[in-house]
Amino acid sequence: MKKIVFLGSADKSHVLLALGRLWTSLGKKVLLVDSTMGQAVQGYLPPAFTGSAVQEFEDMDVAYGYVTSMQLERALEQAGTAGAYDVLLLDTDHTQMVTGRDLPGYDKRIWCWDGKRLSLQKNEELLLRLCLHEAEAPLSFYEWLSPALPGRLPAWQAETRLRHVEWLEPSFHFPLDERDATVDVHNQHQHRLDLRGVSGAFRQGLLSMLQQLAECDAKAARRAWAMAQKRWRVW
Repeated sequence: MKKIVFLGSADKSHVLLALGRLWTSLGKKVLLVDSTMGQAVQGYLPPAFTGSAVQEFEDMDVAYGYVTSMQLERALEQAGTAGAYDVLLLDTDHTQMVTGRDLPGYDKRIWCWDGKRLSLQKNEELLLRLCLHEAEAPLSFYEWLSPALPGRLPAWQAETRLRHVEWLEPSFHFPLDERDATVDVHNQHQHRLDLRGVSGAFRQGLLSMLQQLAECDAKAARRAWAMAQKRWRVW
C-alpha cells in the first residue's frame, strides 16, 4: 500500500477529498484518514451517529475520529476492510497517529501551511514533537501552501529552527480564489464532490499533486480528471 502523510496547518480536506477521488479514477482503492484536532472532513460527509467512523464517500473510504494508529486498525478490522487499500492518505496533527520513527516508512510526506506566522510556529513545534532533529539523515517533504496569496513570501524554510528536512520540487500552491471557495462550501452542504466550477489554478495544482504523489504522467492525470467529470455530470 502506498502511504502518503500530510502534516501541518492548512485547510486540506477539500483538496484531499478531490485528490482521493481522482486516485480512484486511476483504479485504486483509497482510504482517506482525517486524524486532526479539527476533524474538518466531517463537514463534507453525510451525517453519522458516532464520534468516529469509516464511511464510503465518492468511491473511497473516509475515516475520522481516530487519534492512534491502533484505534484506526481496530476500526478497519471491524469494517472488514483491513489490508484492502492501495493508497492511504493520512492527514494528522497527532503524534500518537504517526511518530518521527514512523515517517521514513511513508512513501511521500507533505508539509502544509497557510503562509501565516502562527502557522509556521505551530509547524515548527510539530517538527520538534516528531523529533526530526534526532534523525540520522534529513527527511524529504513536499511543501503545500494554501491559500497561496499574490506576491512572494520570504524564504520561510530559512526561519525554521530545524534543518532536518529536504525540500522537494515542485511545491503545491492553491491560490485564494472565490470560485474555489464557493465550490468548497457548496460541496459541504450537498454532501458531494463536484469540482466543475473550480478555477484553472486549482485544477492545475490538483493534477500536479496527483502526478507527483501517484507517480503518473500528465496524460494519466488528465484522464483521471475526465473520468471524474463524467461522474460529476450525472448528479
